[in-house]
Formats: sequence, structure tokens, C-alpha cells
Amino acid sequence: MASGKWQVASGKWQVASLKCYLLPASYYLRSMNRPNFFRPGSPFLNHPLLTAERTAAEIDFVLAQLQLPAGARILDVGCGFGRHTIELARRGYQAVGIDPSAAMVAAAQARAAEAGVIATFQQVGGHDFVTDAHFDGALCLFTTLGQISETGDNSRLVEQVYAALRPGGRFIVEVPQRQWLAHHLRPADRFDGPVRHTLVTRHFEAADNTVTEIFDVVSPQDRQRFILRYRLYDRDELVALLEAAGFTALAVYGRYAADPLTADSPIMVVVAVK
Repeated sequence: MASGKWQVASGKWQVASLKCYLLPASYYLRSMNRPNFFRPGSPFLNHPLLTAERTAAEIDFVLAQLQLPAGARILDVGCGFGRHTIELARRGYQAVGIDPSAAMVAAAQARAAEAGVIATFQQVGGHDFVTDAHFDGALCLFTTLGQISETGDNSRLVEQVYAALRPGGRFIVEVPQRQWLAHHLRPADRFDGPVRHTLVTRHFEAADNTVTEIFDVVSPQDRQRFILRYRLYDRDELVALLEAAGFTALAVYGRYAADPLTADSPIMVVVAVK
């Protein structure tokens, strides 16, 4: 439900509530727009930009940076529906994907079975992940790092990955570059499918460096709303976050091709080592 309609329909409720709570308007807007992007039916499961070709190119880069032989253990933090985990397993690695969403883990398991590969998936957030079996490398891609907590403070996630890696293990992190995205964020998009379409609206909040994306999925039967919120980092913040956990940042790239980071780079890819 759009916030404008809420105000018109619920005006009496708001007036009565102000007497008791006196909370800022931003509180109510956030309450109505709590992230739920990874629940069942998420448009992420059929994202038109997450192609097999894109996934393969990203894993080409990741493996070149991890420098690991086939058979090595690799952790995929925030694996979603498993596209990177499955590609790693297809190439002969012992791949483990973790994600806090039950819907994403179920989708990942189903897709791994369809692909005929052996991969392990666990429903757990990166900030809660604990293991006695150390990994040779790890990755955390897309907007995962900013999504883990509402505040965007993901120090615990990074600390848990550090603890899960063997000495010398590398950690690949990709996030949008704040300076670029704040100036180039597309306010709206529409993606059409055979029986439904998805309307996407986006907003950057400079006060806390967060992006909110609202996906309205419209079909002949119903209309569902999915909300994604994540924090944006700049280069210095991201490197400081990794180094505070004990990592050493080896390189910061501007895309999955080892190009140097510039003001025109939409993403940052950091290679760090324990």
C-alpha cells in the first residue's frame, strides 16, 4: 500500500496515535516498508539481469582472485538462490552457500538438483555462521553485505567469515559504489514477463546512505509488494570494515575484470586475505 493512500485512509488513527507515541513520520514509513524481498515469490528468483553468462563471468573472476585448486572448500555468503554456489560446484569445488531466507535456500537446493551438482546449503545469516571446518576461500557478492542488518553495521558478518577461513584464505566482496550509485540510481523500471510485470521504484536516503527498492509484482490474479533495503559503502569504509576484522585488503577493483576503481565504477570488488 502506498504511503499517500495510507495517510488518507488512516488519518484518524494517526491523530489518535500521536497522543501516545509521538514518533517521527520516518518511523511509520519504515514500518510500512520493512524489507521482505527474499520471501516466497520474490522477483529475485526470476531476476532478468542475473543470467547464466553473467554468473559464469563473475565466477571466472572470483576463481582467478581466490587462486585455489579444484576441490577446495569455498563459502558463498548470502547465496540467494545459489547461482554462484552452483557454478562453483559445477567447476569441481566443495561449495557451501548460506542464506537467512528459507525461500532462497529451498530454491538453491532445487536448482542444484536440476543442474546435477553437489552443493551444500544452510539457512543461516552470515553474522550467525559458525563452523569448525575451515574454508579455503569465501565470497559475498551483489548487495548482500549491506542487507544483513537494518543499520548496515556488518562488522559481525565480516568477523564470522574471517573466523571461518584458514590462514591465507581470501575473501571476495562486491558492493555498489556509493558515489556512483547516489548519482546514477534509476528511480523506476518496469520488467515485463509473459503473465506478469514488475514495477520497481528506488530511493536513496543520504542521511544513512541506504537505498530502498520497492518491487510491485502484478499478475492477473494479484499484486504483491517486495521491499529491499541496503546500505551503500565507499572504498575507505569498506576497506576499514574488512581490516577491523583482521583482513588485509589486497586490491579494490571497479568491475569483474581487474579494472582499477574509479569514480565511474558502478561497483567495488575487494580482494582481502586472512
